[in-house]
Amino acid sequence: MTLSSKPASEYSISALADLMTRSFEGYIVPIHITEPVLHTMLRRDGIDLTASRVLIKGTEAIGIAMIARRGWTSRLAAMGITSNARASGVGTWAMTQLIEEAKARGEKEMLLEVIEQNPAGVKLYEKVGFTKIRRLVGYKLENPPSDSKHELEEIDIRELARQVAYHGIQDLPWQLSGATIMQHTPPSCAFRINDAYCLISNPEATDIAIQSILVKARSRGAGLSEVLMRALFAKFPGKTWHVSPIYPEEMGFIFEHIGMEREPISQWQMSRKL
Repeated sequence: MTLSSKPASEYSISALADLMTRSFEGYIVPIHITEPVLHTMLRRDGIDLTASRVLIKGTEAIGIAMIARRGWTSRLAAMGITSNARASGVGTWAMTQLIEEAKARGEKEMLLEVIEQNPAGVKLYEKVGFTKIRRLVGYKLENPPSDSKHELEEIDIRELARQVAYHGIQDLPWQLSGATIMQHTPPSCAFRINDAYCLISNPEATDIAIQSILVKARSRGAGLSEVLMRALFAKFPGKTWHVSPIYPEEMGFIFEHIGMEREPISQWQMSRKL
């Protein structure tokens, strides 16, 4: 049966959220996408619905590919295929189309992240020309000690985003970049101690995600990131702290120094020149 695609912009947000949820059923990390979740994803990640595609077999929508764009770079923010259409060549066909469309838009590079423990996904992206840049890792810590006496200063998330853009490493993963951090809004909160900065998700929740962490170059190696995070643990005690697997492996020492345990799921950050 013939494969085709349509711009995701031709569908309602509700329909796209439902299709994304169905496309990731049975996946190594199943996800449930609601309309509010999808709206947040579109805003933070810079997803272009006119460049994103709904994948169609005959007349049935069987998958979705979300494309984010900034400058000369695009990113495959998500691609899923419904269970009845997997392992039938749809992924390879879709990626070939997406790459050609990115070239036609004048883009120079396409990025993506794929779960390392999903060998079929890794194989697909390597097959269409993507190469591994580095491993991305995550961490978790439940109810850490909260005995820090250091005072945190709450700052505007926009200020943190500017600091990340200026002082962060130049090739930060898309979700950690200053451009993405700029799109975060309350109830997320940003804090600093001297030259150390961080962004966390809603501190009123039981589980809190560390969404960004930065120490200016002039102060690195002085243990400021540990001081900052221990102050967070003290300010918001009794929480479970999470680090999503979007942090470069070389940054892992920041979290290991405070006793966080590495999660079993990791990702490959991959790139393809166009």
